[in-house]
Amino acid sequence: MQVDHGLMGSELVRLAAAGRINVAADRVIVVDRGPCGDTALDAALESMAAARREVQPRSWVGRPRRGIRKAYLARLEAAGILRAERGTTLGIFPVTRWRIADPARVAQARARLDAVALSSGPVEVTQAAFAGLAHAVGLGALLYRGRAHRQARKRLEEIAAGDWTAGAVSAAASDQALADPLAGGAPIAADQAAMHAAHRAAVEAATAAAIHASVAAAHHAAAHDGGGGHGGHH
Repeated sequence: MQVDHGLMGSELVRLAAAGRINVAADRVIVVDRGPCGDTALDAALESMAAARREVQPRSWVGRPRRGIRKAYLARLEAAGILRAERGTTLGIFPVTRWRIADPARVAQARARLDAVALSSGPVEVTQAAFAGLAHAVGLGALLYRGRAHRQARKRLEEIAAGDWTAGAVSAAASDQALADPLAGGAPIAADQAAMHAAHRAAVEAATAAAIHASVAAAHHAAAHDGGGGHGGHH
């Protein structure tokens, strides 16, 4: 199901944005396997670190962890954001329907997405990740319907394709300028700024690769009627 792939993608993107993994030559490289403070991210990171073969981003996202959707639904229910209504269909088969219990949280999430979809110009890493994953699971087509919202859908698609990295270049240039000795900064400040800019560029490159892998895996799943195994991954 697309949502399962989107959740896997969100973990990949969050780990990349946090600098825990790098993505190079279509391979995931774990650079920090310390605890993340989040059980789901810890499990995702450990599965990559313990893999016996090289982990490819799209392949990893394309093989959702068993029970990943139920686990996240349970977290949302425990946080009071969703409410489960359990019953039966045909009086025999158990079924669970999920209702929104905290409309304010949903409104906040929608406002965050609107802030990106209805804007122009470069975006930050977290905004790019949010918008890219929204596009990956089809939220753009669902939330921004019709010709009037064509530009919003295109905006999300462009961000998912990587057309947001101008922010990294301008931010790196700004960092260098602020620490330029000729502008009054010390040489060591310039070195620190260069290291910071290099780290930022690496994180943004990894995030972009993670977003791309998530979009590709989710679209592949959609093309196959939500197919994709629920077994373990690499």
